[in-house]
Amino acid sequence: MRRLILVLCMVTSLLACSRPAPTPQPTPFADPADEIRAVVTRYLDAVYHGRAGEAWLMHSRATNQGESFDEFAEVVRIAAELRPRIEILQIDPPEIRGDQASVIVVQRLGPRISTYMFRLVYEDGFWKIHNPRDLVPQP
Repeated sequence: MRRLILVLCMVTSLLACSRPAPTPQPTPFADPADEIRAVVTRYLDAVYHGRAGEAWLMHSRATNQGESFDEFAEVVRIAAELRPRIEILQIDPPEIRGDQASVIVVQRLGPRISTYMFRLVYEDGFWKIHNPRDLVPQP
């Protein structure tokens, strides 16, 4: 029995060595610009569909520090109510500067067209929405 197990182990090892290495799978986004646009698209989808928890997790640490999740969730709730009237017209190609990026988003709310800039930062291996309190204009 031990001899059979030893032979099976040797055959398995030989077969494993004789197989070609697996073909590397391409990453979903070979171009960081595509990844950034996908992050902004997912973020807007989460916000406009009322998924505050998902959107919150897409923020940079600096964005969430000192912020209230409950207040953010309320803003997301209101945005979700407006969703039927909002249309994303375009998400421009991002401007990337190292681990920071910015993207212009154009949307329509009824007859009104608005342009917004999303800032992102590469953090913990992911592009995150970066809108810390010190970047937000104060009234």
